[in-house]
Amino acid sequence: MDYRKKINNFLNEMEIKPPPKAVLKTLLYLDILFEANKRTNLIGTKEKDQIFLRHFLDSLSILAHKERFFLGSYRLIDIGSGGGLPGLLLSLFLPDKKVCLMDKSSKKIDFLNRAIDTLCLENVVALRGRAEQLAKDKKHREAYDIVLARAVTDFSILLELVIPFSKINGKIIFYKSLRVFEEIDKNKDFIKLLGGEIVGLHEANIPDFTEFRVFLEIRKKFLTSPGYPRKFAKIKREPGKPI
Repeated sequence: MDYRKKINNFLNEMEIKPPPKAVLKTLLYLDILFEANKRTNLIGTKEKDQIFLRHFLDSLSILAHKERFFLGSYRLIDIGSGGGLPGLLLSLFLPDKKVCLMDKSSKKIDFLNRAIDTLCLENVVALRGRAEQLAKDKKHREAYDIVLARAVTDFSILLELVIPFSKINGKIIFYKSLRVFEEIDKNKDFIKLLGGEIVGLHEANIPDFTEFRVFLEIRKKFLTSPGYPRKFAKIKREPGKPI
């Protein structure tokens, strides 16, 4: 597969002019992630073509909504970043943003720090920690303009872990599948309880991707109650339950 051609064509379709070396660094990052993933389980997908199609293009598809999501916003955090998708990849195309990649896994943070050094990224930091603990830290609680979550887990759990990181009027953006409609219906009251308001759904169009993909945008309207997030054992036992 001609990865360079695929990325350039995709960026052209989204009317995105990449910063200097962004495409070159994307290809280098793909090589780095692919090789590291052979030794350490950073992402479940092992084949390089599938990593590119299912993770890289999916992560980049949000740039079609660049002006809506990223215009004027400065601080961005990627919750449960794993191998750096989408946060590290997006940092290449959003060099004016300060990007934080958060994950609880030491091996993943070690990989992210190596990738940051190899790619000479000055606008990115990797942060090890559990979301339910860091969301209580005043340095991170309600401190970010944009909060991204592409992690796959129970949506009720994810909401409680993610929304507290957003500033008032900040944007919380979830990469979602067709299940999003069921998840919204189940959790709309909990979203409000956490201080969020659903703004809308924005479709993602990804080449050679047959699955439905969409961005759920939530705006932070009110401060999250200090009781959230709860301890993870309780969140997992009683997801979406009011205090």
